[in-house]
Formats: sequence, C-alpha cells, structure tokens
Amino acid sequence: MLYTIVQDSNRYRSLVWDDAQITQLVGESDMELRIDMWNSPRTYKDVFDETLRVSFKPLSKQAEKLAIPDVSVLQGRLFLSLKAHSVLSNLIKPDGEFLKVNFDGGDGYIFTPLCVAEKLGGLDIQLSRKNEWGDLENLAFHEEKVKGCALFRCEYDMFMSLHCQQIVKDAIEKGGLKGVFFTTDLGNIFSNQFDGNIRDTN
Repeated sequence: MLYTIVQDSNRYRSLVWDDAQITQLVGESDMELRIDMWNSPRTYKDVFDETLRVSFKPLSKQAEKLAIPDVSVLQGRLFLSLKAHSVLSNLIKPDGEFLKVNFDGGDGYIFTPLCVAEKLGGLDIQLSRKNEWGDLENLAFHEEKVKGCALFRCEYDMFMSLHCQQIVKDAIEKGGLKGVFFTTDLGNIFSNQFDGNIRDTN
C-alpha cells in the first residue's frame, strides 16, 4: 500500500525557513541553491556546511495554540525532530539526505528525498492525469517499481507531495510521532484536512 504524507496543519505549526541565513549562505541570484524556494530533489551537501536555522513561529493568532510537530512535511521534504530522526533515520536514509537544523525547541533534521518515481519507471502515465488548468486530478504509481524506496516523490506534481510505503506509516505510528497523517488519495496534500475522522498519528 502506498500513501501520501500530509501535514496536519489543523493541530501543528508549519516550519519556517530562516531566509536571511540562506541568503547569506548562497546569495539571492541562484534560485536553485535556495532550499527555501526550490523543492526539486537535489543534494545540498555541497551547499550548506553549517546547521540551518528554522522556526515554528505562529503565523497567525490562531496558530499560537498549535503544537510543534515531531514530523512535518514541507514541499516534499520532511522535518524530523530528534525523536523522529531516531525512529526513521535507518529506514529512510537510503532514499535521500539529512541536513541538520535548529529551532527554538531544540535540534532536528530536514530530510530531502532523492528517489523519483519517473526515474524508476514508476509513474503510471495511464492513470495519472491533470485537468485543463494543469491541476492534479489523479496520481498513480506502478507499486512494484517504487517498492525499493521507502519515501519518494514525482516530477509529475513538481515534487510537491511526498509518498511512502506502508513500513514508513507503521514506523511513524508505532513511534508515536505527531504532526502528519496519511491518505491513499495520492498527491492530495489537502486530503481530509477538514474531516474530523482523518486517519492520523494521534
């Protein structure tokens, strides 16, 4: 079974990059080096040689009541607290790279998945489709071709959603990690946000 990992933005705060630090490190001209603005599955080990600063500052009065997550999704990447890293690191490390981050609540990691479905022949082009405005209507994969990646993304939706195998969902739930839920409506990053009966990790 495949799932799309969805941020539970009703109960947990969103990660915010430190734009000033990133600008200082890479400048303003090369957008591809700006991890805060470029979500393609490229490596950043050759770009950042220091811990990146992030925050979970509330962006509205309502958000002040929300908690800081253990695990969160942002543009196809994962934020992992130290607890989440200890649960998931061995499982997902073959599929991408970790960058160290710190924030007001402590230290953590950003995981950039580098597995791409199309490179594995894993996108089902017969069942995946967009509407006339280019919005995603359906996303499907050949499961046997992506089974070697615990986490992966696809170019078809501009790498915006993050998909996982059953083993990742099970590890997050067994580890008691908070901040995301899962949907089989692949690619729908807004799935069930307003449904009181969402299948989440709480």
